[in-house]
Amino acid sequence: MKERLYEILNEEKIHEIIPFLKELSNEERKTLVPSIKKMDREISKIVMTKNSYHTAGSVNQHSIIDIASFVCMDKKNFGKNYWSLFRNAEQTEQILEWGCPEWFSDFINESVEAEFTAFNYKDILGWTEKGYVQPKPELLGHHLSNYPAELDRHPETLNIHFWYLCEYPSKSLPFRKEWFPIVQKLIAEKKIERKRFLKECLLASNRNFNKNVTGWFMDAFTSLKPTEEELTELQDDLLAGLASSQSKAVNTILSHLKKIVGVPDFKNDEFSHYLPNLLSSEVKTVVVSSLVLTEKIFQRKKIDPEMLGMALSTAFVSKDDGIQSKAAKIILKYIPASENMIEALSHYSDNILTNVRPLLVKYIEETQPELVAIASEKLSLTTEENAVKVLQNFEDLMFYLPVAMDDPYSQHCDIALAGFIRFAGDVNAESVKLIEPVFLKACKTISKWEVPYLNVLLCNAIINYGLDLMEKYPVPLKNLEKIYHKTKEEEAARESYSNYQKKLGPIENVGADCPARIAFKELAIYTYEKIKSGDKIPLLFTVTHAPCWISPVTLVERLESYQNNNIIPHHLDIQLALQRCALDNTSEAIAETEKRLKGEYKELLLFFFGKNAKPEGKFEHPSWWMTAGITRSPETVFEEFSSFGYDDIPVEFFSGAYKWKTIDNKKNSYYPVDLKIVIPKYHLAKRKEPLFVEYFVAEQKELIEIPALMLCFPNTPANALAKVIKHCLFFSGIAEVYERSLVLNTANALYQIKKPLDEIGYLFLGTIFLDSDKTIRGTAAEIWLEHVSSQTMDNAWLGRVIGLHEKLEWAPVKRLTDLIQQHMLNVSKNHNIALEELISNILLQMDAPVTNLKKILEIYHEVLALNHSEAHKEIIGKLNSWKENSSLKKICSLLLKK
Repeated sequence: MKERLYEILNEEKIHEIIPFLKELSNEERKTLVPSIKKMDREISKIVMTKNSYHTAGSVNQHSIIDIASFVCMDKKNFGKNYWSLFRNAEQTEQILEWGCPEWFSDFINESVEAEFTAFNYKDILGWTEKGYVQPKPELLGHHLSNYPAELDRHPETLNIHFWYLCEYPSKSLPFRKEWFPIVQKLIAEKKIERKRFLKECLLASNRNFNKNVTGWFMDAFTSLKPTEEELTELQDDLLAGLASSQSKAVNTILSHLKKIVGVPDFKNDEFSHYLPNLLSSEVKTVVVSSLVLTEKIFQRKKIDPEMLGMALSTAFVSKDDGIQSKAAKIILKYIPASENMIEALSHYSDNILTNVRPLLVKYIEETQPELVAIASEKLSLTTEENAVKVLQNFEDLMFYLPVAMDDPYSQHCDIALAGFIRFAGDVNAESVKLIEPVFLKACKTISKWEVPYLNVLLCNAIINYGLDLMEKYPVPLKNLEKIYHKTKEEEAARESYSNYQKKLGPIENVGADCPARIAFKELAIYTYEKIKSGDKIPLLFTVTHAPCWISPVTLVERLESYQNNNIIPHHLDIQLALQRCALDNTSEAIAETEKRLKGEYKELLLFFFGKNAKPEGKFEHPSWWMTAGITRSPETVFEEFSSFGYDDIPVEFFSGAYKWKTIDNKKNSYYPVDLKIVIPKYHLAKRKEPLFVEYFVAEQKELIEIPALMLCFPNTPANALAKVIKHCLFFSGIAEVYERSLVLNTANALYQIKKPLDEIGYLFLGTIFLDSDKTIRGTAAEIWLEHVSSQTMDNAWLGRVIGLHEKLEWAPVKRLTDLIQQHMLNVSKNHNIALEELISNILLQMDAPVTNLKKILEIYHEVLALNHSEAHKEIIGKLNSWKENSSLKKICSLLLKK
């Protein structure tokens, strides 16, 4: 059988495959499955040519395998191939007539999850008539959504299946432009019931459809122009739709409820139950529409105002001046100052803005309670709370290595490597069995197409370590050879790709396609040699405190081990250790250095820890001293280092002082306002001891790893931040997932480092304050809050960055004002004072009024009132100019009175 199948495949006898399969019994077909899979792998191999690529198999060969797979395999083995076999409809029908698999109906029903299928609604109806498929409503609704044609051919299409479409639509429904006119025509011809369809449109608001599908049903509802009578009759469904998570649905329903607010049967009480959630919405249009509808109820209905009034108090969750003023005016006009109302508003008293409080004097205290000043806490980089785990034995190491493989760019990898050095040799015939699951995970991880580079190096070390153990313990580790052989086969299949980087074999042969990876590979080779040789002197670079810090005292202790054993550290190992050393408190480390170390080690660390203002002693290892100088004082050029030969490296990479500018492209470019940062080009120079930083700033192939690599330079993150700014933040409208992910990971890394910011740190933070991604902006606010609490935030500097961006409207001002209102305002007295300085410096950069300047000024007015301050002298001149603008006149006048 196998030979016959190979013959049909190799000679491309596609006309013979069906007769051949017909002759086989079910058992015979099952036995062919492994061969079919093997043949499929062979013909699916990629063949690279000079200008393109293709699979090894021809079109006919792929068709032969598709048919054989369908006939011989079960559903699990066949997978989710909804495309290839069904492209030839005539051939598919021919197979189904004599050999419809028992799993076919379930397979087709599951096609609603497929991105594409080569069959449609019409095919499904045909298969249903012949008994091949027992369709579920989800299947019919999904495929009918994608087939707006021949609706009158089958009576069940409009009588039954159309309503399945409403309940289980395809994600593609909104993009089928034919459906709108078709639905309107069918309703006009009374082929589908108008009232039922209107109801289905409203039910769509709470059916967890995506926003496009929900929006389609809302637009369909509006386009049918429901009458007042219809809206009244559908009132329960309209109100239920107010609980939707989709703002389009809520806004559409609110607009229709306004049309029937005056009818006698309008359900005021039911609406009041939904009002608190509506007024708590983060979508301003939802809140404003809810307030308008509430006011209309008061205007047109004789009702007990208390229930609606108490619900209305929720509006003061928002710190928007317009929303609070509107809510206050409604309360003042329609709702008496009852005990219940005063109680309801008391819960939001701290949030009510200073210029709104006088309106509500009958309901709340006119003056706002004074906020408490938070005592400043100096952030310590190395505490007991962030000390990393220390492994105790070989068993600990085996249980911890999988954790490190899951998160290679974290302290977990350092913990594992430190344990590897200490305990790799502490293995016996019993404990050696623990390596098998670790080895299997390493092989599975390294076999993936996309593997983080540090994971490649870690997994490679684990695999080579396992292979070494297998030679010593062949019986308990007999499975390792089988696991490794399979992994090696998979890699061999990929090596035909020109861009494939080798992962298996000696660690020296692992691919490294950019300088940063070359540096880590060199460290990996050094580390594995220590493991292999049983050298237990600790690595210098492994962190002692999360996320990336080394205690200065620990660095002294580790260097003492090298000194006592008369061993010179690897140049990259010691450089990385210096770069990661926490320098916020070095007094104890200085004392330990003077007591324990001598010679170059002692002089190096006394300079590094700040005891010696200038470098002293013999400079036997220039790369150590240069790294110490850059890390300790990046802005200082030490004359003593002038002969080291590193003067060909652009000074920006040492100082972090990059030139940048926000540029107006005269509104005629795709990017109307650009953020330009100049990063010099640099190619890795050949020298005896390159600086670690050289590998990082030289040409990079991959950007995605930058946030993790930034943790190698926690004292001087400017080089990493500059790269992310250049590639991901030059334009405020970037919405690609890749860039968003990179910026968010970088922001999180900056938050974790907890160091005072430098010039590029402020540029990065000020820029992400205006980012289009809400999560990124939230992270920026968290950085600001923490740095203000520890008094390490220069708000004047940060304000200048944001002001220079917004002076040219680099990003919508609303992003900034929403962030301030939701995360930064009224956190504490200290934060309000810091916020005043921040906003003042933003405004000082402004010349002509920008879009939404009014909102910044309103927040500034609120902050000044909270701080009992007056507007900055230089800003007063700007306010006198801006008040000529009609939209700014009122707020400028208020600020000038302060």
